[in-house]
Amino acid sequence: MAVDKLKTLHGGNITEAIKKYNTENILNFSANINPLGLPKSVKNIITNNIHSIIHYPDSECTDLKDTLKKYLKIGSENLLIGNGSSELIFLIVQALKPKKVLIPIPTFSEYETAVNLTGGKCVFFKAKKTENFEIKIEKIIKFLPKIDLIFLCNPNNPTGFVFSKEELLTLIKNCRRYNVTLVIDEAFIDFVKDADNLTMVKIAAKSSNIIVLRSLTKFFAIPGLRVGYLVGNKKIIKNISKFQIPWSVNCFGQLVGKEVIKDSSYIKQTREYILKEKEIFFKKLEMVTGLKPYPPSANFILCQLTTNKFNSDKLTDLLGKKGILIRNCSNFRGLNNKFFRVAVRKRDENFLLINELNKTLNYEL
Repeated sequence: MAVDKLKTLHGGNITEAIKKYNTENILNFSANINPLGLPKSVKNIITNNIHSIIHYPDSECTDLKDTLKKYLKIGSENLLIGNGSSELIFLIVQALKPKKVLIPIPTFSEYETAVNLTGGKCVFFKAKKTENFEIKIEKIIKFLPKIDLIFLCNPNNPTGFVFSKEELLTLIKNCRRYNVTLVIDEAFIDFVKDADNLTMVKIAAKSSNIIVLRSLTKFFAIPGLRVGYLVGNKKIIKNISKFQIPWSVNCFGQLVGKEVIKDSSYIKQTREYILKEKEIFFKKLEMVTGLKPYPPSANFILCQLTTNKFNSDKLTDLLGKKGILIRNCSNFRGLNNKFFRVAVRKRDENFLLINELNKTLNYEL
């Protein structure tokens, strides 16, 4: 089945931006990556293990699983490591073959792409911008008798909406009642203030119909290494793993992943930094004429252009010519060309973007 290319475009395409705007100096707000950069240990890990290239990587990711199980306090049989959490999204759909999948929108496009490729039908629930894109649990529950699976992004990309623990537990209870598989994508949860309380990892490990997706890419700033993992009960893991190609996760991804999740100092520093800077950034964005930012929960902020004289396509291009890359959200189902997303970067970089937004929008207005 053909997949609409528009729906599979993402932020962070530096190679394309360099060619399009003819510059090597790109300030990238389009990809939601930790602004503090790599943990200090990463370079040494790769350098000291360069000889690993001559061997196939461990297809079971045994060492990484052993480290994760201690960090998450679950069994290694509850874990499946993937080439980023994106690979795992496709494996879930291939293995479970759901006929009808509920996807609250706007959200990450790969859920829809994966379902389309396996011939399933997507059922969309659209969150309202007038309600800050809040996804109402009681409305989701009404869909349960007619669907097989739900993809839920928590916190949601690109809106920043985050479910409370109570809301998730209510949904989980009802999903069990109707025998619906709930996939909770926690790719950005490590950036959230109450992450340890909000995660459903331990519940997923004990449940027959709950799956949690996690990513190391964003928080540890290693998108080029592609490391993510899936948490579920033993039976679910065994089923999904049958569809994974051998040696899916490279040796450096496994080695780096194993070490960075133990870096408590880096983890603490990142959470404190993002918590502080996202609020400062958000308040500055609120002061930009012609712009409405939506309250953030993680390390990115969704913005809406409130003037009819401007759209996100034009803004993306004008800022791109100045070497600043934002995420045009016009290709998110449920949004239009009035929306764009920006990552929380270092304060001076965030302020630089604010200045350019003020100059650009005020000039046009």
